[in-house]
Amino acid sequence: MLGSTGRLGAVLARCAHSDNAGWQTQARAPGADILWSGHIDHAGADEVFRGGATLINMIGDTGSDQHALMACNVAFVETLLERAARAGVAHVLLASSAAVYGAGSARPFEETDAMHPETPYAESKAAMERVAARFCMGASGPAVTVARIGNVAGADALLAAARTHGQAGRRMALHRFGDGAAARYPRRSYIGPRDFFACIKALVTRPAQGFRVVNVTHPQPVSLDALLRAYRTHLIPDLQWEDAPAPAGIPPEVILSTQRLAQYITLPERAAPADALARQVAEVEI
Repeated sequence: MLGSTGRLGAVLARCAHSDNAGWQTQARAPGADILWSGHIDHAGADEVFRGGATLINMIGDTGSDQHALMACNVAFVETLLERAARAGVAHVLLASSAAVYGAGSARPFEETDAMHPETPYAESKAAMERVAARFCMGASGPAVTVARIGNVAGADALLAAARTHGQAGRRMALHRFGDGAAARYPRRSYIGPRDFFACIKALVTRPAQGFRVVNVTHPQPVSLDALLRAYRTHLIPDLQWEDAPAPAGIPPEVILSTQRLAQYITLPERAAPADALARQVAEVEI
């Protein structure tokens, strides 16, 4: 697994270690199984690119610098796939994002829906997917899985903001749509860290034939007010928040279809899905 010290990579590395999954991790600094700079021809590359191996690529840039985004999320992936093909790697899983779909829809996003990225980060992930799809049209090379990942509890912006506000003793704002009895809070597709690991493990255990795209999230979306209550119960006891009008352009729902994911793994439905997310974060100690 490449990028084991990033936000999502660290989640997978911690879960894989506790599961005794036997995954090897890569990073640029000591602490991983393989030290590799990320440059294709630098020391350590031969340990990464091995015949018959599966690579899980969690290396990525999430900033706003378009040059850095394209270099890390697109050019690096193109070079990685070319090197993997030369080495006889069997399967490459690439981390993409639900952000490639764009704004929320009246129905869950399916993998066959058109991509409408609205941010530089989302544009770079959409470009990466197009590179991977073109690569798989070639005569030979590894199978490629693109995982369009929803919000992962423990690595999500909501929890980061909640922790910052909780430590500072300040209330955080939670967007709310409408007023009175008709008011509602945003609903989003989420997945807990252990469930996220289970999904990635299932996808690499049952590799793609050629090229595939799979949404990776739990089938039960959550309301963000319920998730904040769960974070307060299990992680941030002093957390407080207040309603704020949702600004224009913020969709009330961003939900991913999990029908394709269900071909590879069945995630249990839970009576209190938001509580289950926070419990997983606390158990994994993210």
